[in-house]
Amino acid sequence: MTEPVNNPVVTHLLVKELLAKSQIPKPTAMGTPFRYSSAFACGRQQGYMAFDAEPTEPMDEAGAWLTGLGTIIHEALQEAISRTYADAEFELGTGTEYVSGSCDALIPFTELGGTHILYELKTMGTYSFDKQVGWKRMRGEWNYPEGPAAKAIAQAGMNALGIEASRPGVVIETVVMGSITFEALSKQKADKMGVEGYHRVLAEFHIPRSQWEPIALAELARIEGLHFAITSGYIPERVALDDNGIVLQLDPKGNAWQCAYCAFRSLCEEDGGGQVWINQSNLVRRNQD
Repeated sequence: MTEPVNNPVVTHLLVKELLAKSQIPKPTAMGTPFRYSSAFACGRQQGYMAFDAEPTEPMDEAGAWLTGLGTIIHEALQEAISRTYADAEFELGTGTEYVSGSCDALIPFTELGGTHILYELKTMGTYSFDKQVGWKRMRGEWNYPEGPAAKAIAQAGMNALGIEASRPGVVIETVVMGSITFEALSKQKADKMGVEGYHRVLAEFHIPRSQWEPIALAELARIEGLHFAITSGYIPERVALDDNGIVLQLDPKGNAWQCAYCAFRSLCEEDGGGQVWINQSNLVRRNQD
């Protein structure tokens, strides 16, 4: 039996490039300390990012591959959107003094209310996708569909509010959210479940203003509180929100996924709990010069 080699000479090259790109910090859309895409995320983690802290657990090869693949799919879809909706606009940056972001697409479209729809895409593995659409993939059965994560709705909603504030006359009543999974439902299970065509690999959700606006406004208020903390010289507490909007008290020694994937886990453990005064933190800034 032939085993894989320990030192690839070709196959790893794209992952290697994506890993190098992942080490370069991505600026926020409007130069703000916080970003829409960090909706519901841990306040401590966002504080470290706002203070430009050097990660103690930088992204690894697998993480760079997944995020890089997501970026490739985003860019390809934006090109496809432009061929169907010639007046669509992409990556429009909006924000307040403390938080900003950019949308995947703003499309003139009146059939779902308002003057435009705001479009946001999320790429994901099978677990998250199956929860959204209500699949029990292994059994080839259906379950209750949960729809998009609340944090994704918050991000889209903040983008929508930002665009409306910066574009007089633009009204967004519906945000359209797309989900694409990295692994299609098998043909056999699709036949058993009655899943056809595009739906084996993607889903689209239309979120009305009555749903996205209150989630977005609540998250904007939470981020404003985080901004007050950092402008007062403090790194916020280890607090995040779950997908039901319930406050989570996090512990870097625990098993919460927010901590498992955090780029500042060791630093957070060293700094201890509660709010941390910036001069007492162990963080090292990226740009010390």
